[in-house]
Amino acid sequence: ARPMAVVEPRGDSVTLVAVSAAAAEAGVYPGMTATAARSLVPSLALMEQDLEAERADFEALAAALGRFSPHVHMDFPGALLLDISGCERLFGSEPALAAQTCAAIERLGYTVRPGLADNVTAAYTLALGGVQELDLAPVEALRLVQTDLDYLAALGVRSVGDLRALPPTGLPARFSEVLTARLSALRGEREETFEHFSPPAIIAERLAFEGPTDRYDALVFALRRLAVALEERLAALEAGASTLEVKLNATDGLPVSLTLNLSRPTRQSSSLANLLLGRLESTDLGERWFDGVEACVPVTAPVRAAQRDLFQPQNQAQERALAELVDELAGRLGSGAVVRAELTADPRPERAFVFRPFGEPRADACSTSPPRPCALFEPHEVHVECDGGGRPVLMRDGPRSTRLVSSRPERVHFGWWVGDDAERDYVAVQDDSGARWWLMARGGRWFIVGAF
Repeated sequence: ARPMAVVEPRGDSVTLVAVSAAAAEAGVYPGMTATAARSLVPSLALMEQDLEAERADFEALAAALGRFSPHVHMDFPGALLLDISGCERLFGSEPALAAQTCAAIERLGYTVRPGLADNVTAAYTLALGGVQELDLAPVEALRLVQTDLDYLAALGVRSVGDLRALPPTGLPARFSEVLTARLSALRGEREETFEHFSPPAIIAERLAFEGPTDRYDALVFALRRLAVALEERLAALEAGASTLEVKLNATDGLPVSLTLNLSRPTRQSSSLANLLLGRLESTDLGERWFDGVEACVPVTAPVRAAQRDLFQPQNQAQERALAELVDELAGRLGSGAVVRAELTADPRPERAFVFRPFGEPRADACSTSPPRPCALFEPHEVHVECDGGGRPVLMRDGPRSTRLVSSRPERVHFGWWVGDDAERDYVAVQDDSGARWWLMARGGRWFIVGAF
């Protein structure tokens, strides 16, 4: 991977504030000037710090972690702090909860250094120090002012353990209030407070590219990454997406919009990604360039773990598979192309049903008509002879004739406002070969209109 660093202007120079793993391995570290870093690593890519974008990403991560604790606090840009008191019962233990939290953060593409302790200051110190025991943490992990750090260095105090070994009575006179407050918080005598995070009403995620691109695989990567982020956000709310809107931000200022209306709410990143990629494949992007992707979930619905059915254990899986298939087809073909037949109250056979989008709620209309044929035809006129009771007994279609066995005729009435075709007679017949046909009589003429 190409070494990268984030920079910001400081006085007359440009200083590195964060570096990638590849840059760190090459000897680059935060605090270096850009000139010194480039002299060490000529291929180093520099990006100017965007605090607004970083804050947005930071808050999105905080929202995703709401699934592990209802109390999420922020110390931007340093740390996210979760009060997990009482939450460990839902995950088995505190270490198990911490492990799942770290796994969720890593799925979103971040690296994480966790800290787990009885109070927030101790946990923060462990995380910054990258250690498991407080006394082994460097004094820098206490977030002290520089004058205190310089004085401690002069005294040879390197770790929190060294600092706690100093006589506490002499500390207030020699160090700032920040240091004494941190030590007091470590002992649990006071509690640090941080900004409480309240998740936004609408779930939204964004991903900006390093630079404009026209590569299809870059868009695929972005959509998959956003799907993972949305899954974490939705899981925090125990919800699924009913509607998903994605915007591909084009450099010409005219974004490409992708909208999915799902047949049932879902939050699985694999399903969301597959649906988005299916829609992307059927979208004409032309030769446009894009600099980022945004996604939001304007409509959600509760999704909770379903109770297992001991008698029909496959029902839920089959329903889920059907919904995924419908959503995938709708994503590729459009929602209007995936339909289901629904009965109507109209007595005319050709209007006894309508096609509606699969995800729409079913109407209450039902049919009370006798059984209908499985196939309807355009009316084909034939010559029919009837017995004294009006039942067909012989049918001629051109030179071919066949004897018929008929059922009781069915008379269909409908409103006069449809025209002079307001009354018809239908009858099911069976010919010599055993084939069953549906005949219609209208105005003294007979027609084949269906087959059973």
